[in-house]
Amino acid sequence: MTEYGWPVKDATSRMYEALQPMAVEDAKWGWPLLAYLDAIGRMFQDGADLVQDGPNGEPGWSIVLDIDRIPDAGLDWLGQFIGQRFPVGMDAATKRQQIRNHFSWARGTPANIIDAVRLYLTGTKTADIAERTGSAYHFTVTIWAAEAPASTADLIAYVNTYAKPAGLWWTLTVNPGTPPALLYSQIYNRGDTYLYLYNTFQTINDIH
Repeated sequence: MTEYGWPVKDATSRMYEALQPMAVEDAKWGWPLLAYLDAIGRMFQDGADLVQDGPNGEPGWSIVLDIDRIPDAGLDWLGQFIGQRFPVGMDAATKRQQIRNHFSWARGTPANIIDAVRLYLTGTKTADIAERTGSAYHFTVTIWAAEAPASTADLIAYVNTYAKPAGLWWTLTVNPGTPPALLYSQIYNRGDTYLYLYNTFQTINDIH
């Protein structure tokens, strides 16, 4: 609310309104009562957001199991219900999308491995996977230098921890330059899903 000395959130506002008889001259003296209550309200606001009903009548506490409403700080907790864990530094939007997509349920599939690699790429996020390269237990992922991170250490650690199935080993190849234009057969073989194409490219020409 902004009719006070500065914007305050719900918990502070409710306490302040309950003490209106004591706040008659609060503005005159620089809002000392508001400042005191705001210090308390800020401590209780996170809890209030969880227990009170939502803006559209959602029952209290339902926010903790609602992927669209849960605070960013609760995403790691919510993810545990589907076996989803996140590396340090992953942004909230990516966490929400991984929970929505049940990312951990597809662990070990070529599409899941490619999606994990793409989290660290830029540009077109082009990555190819070739299975059974040299062995039935080995696969190779190819990316291009123009889209690769400065260091691939975090990419490799993430794939090993969250995407690669146990018992397989792999090689990451970084080709120089930018990725070439793709044929539809290449898109099919590298494991792109229709959902990824829909979310990533605006037109058919963009895919090329």
